[in-house]
Amino acid sequence: MKKYLLSFAVLMMGAFLFTACSDDDDNKRQPIAVDVSEGMFIVGSGNTRNNIDGNLTYINYTNGISTLNAFQKANGKSLGKTANFALVYGQKLYIAVDGENTIWVCDKNTLKVIKQINTVELLGDVKGISPRAMVGYKDQLLFSLYGTGENSLVAAVDTVNFALKNTYNTGSYTDGITVVGDYLYTADSDYGNGVKPSITKCDLKTGSSQQIKGKDITNPMHMLTIGNDVYFLDYGQYDASWNQTGAGVRRVSQDGTVTRVIDGTAMGSDGKRIYTVNAPYGGSETTYLIYDTTTGQKSSWKPADIQSPAAIAADPVTGDVFIISYVMNPDTGYPAYNLPSYVNQYSADGTFKKRYDCGVGPISVVFNTSVKYE
Repeated sequence: MKKYLLSFAVLMMGAFLFTACSDDDDNKRQPIAVDVSEGMFIVGSGNTRNNIDGNLTYINYTNGISTLNAFQKANGKSLGKTANFALVYGQKLYIAVDGENTIWVCDKNTLKVIKQINTVELLGDVKGISPRAMVGYKDQLLFSLYGTGENSLVAAVDTVNFALKNTYNTGSYTDGITVVGDYLYTADSDYGNGVKPSITKCDLKTGSSQQIKGKDITNPMHMLTIGNDVYFLDYGQYDASWNQTGAGVRRVSQDGTVTRVIDGTAMGSDGKRIYTVNAPYGGSETTYLIYDTTTGQKSSWKPADIQSPAAIAADPVTGDVFIISYVMNPDTGYPAYNLPSYVNQYSADGTFKKRYDCGVGPISVVFNTSVKYE
């Protein structure tokens, strides 16, 4: 009898200890992945007419400070002539400098140069000309090369040794690129000639490609991916007096169908909504439009204090919208392309939040986002 009671007591003690351990395990909260946005990089092309090199501006959300010429301050040297595009991929910041046939690879936190990729040395004097846009894909950096028309292509290098992994044939004067799954899409602008513009869809596994053409593809330039759809900004057409018509955002479905979405001469997206500035060259009015990709609804808004819009972007984490504007030359009344510009920050509902300084010739924006665990 005593042995039975002792065994029962031991059994109950074990059950208590097991329950206590289980409660402790339940109380240990698992880390939660949280998307955060720490700031934004703005690439300025500079101004070749006034011998002004390209530049990089960094806006820090934490302290609200805008740092102009951030690359030069970190490295003691210039980006070079006609900087064109920036990409954050992993812990690196990549900056394409069209006029120097260079892609700078930097630590995204310190901006110190890790590698200078000379695209002519990598691909030759013909095909290695003018790196334009970039996208990350499975530990590879893919970048378009404007080349000389028929020599346009997209090259892939690994993100460790930066060795050439592959090249993909595209159309005429390729600019913007994006990736959906294992497919690469390129905007083949044809240099605005309107003779053979196209969107090239390339299978990154097999290397096979097809060109998508149609009446709504006239001068495609910039691209982005939302879900399984590709969107591109088409600059439209120019008449003999350089009046611009037909500019706007188009959607490319997986089956290659091209659909007009919304008017615009510049676009940005937070991953759900596409924001456009519609300021056609030669036009008299500037409008600001929003397209909700989940509902298909369109709307407009009027941001405060924009003199001459150059670019628009939306933070994919916070949803805030940023419009970059040239300042006006007080003597001529026209945009001053050789002077520093400025950035206005708005909440998603259009409320003005803050103004920042920016470099000369703003052309491209990328946000400094990451995943942290809480």
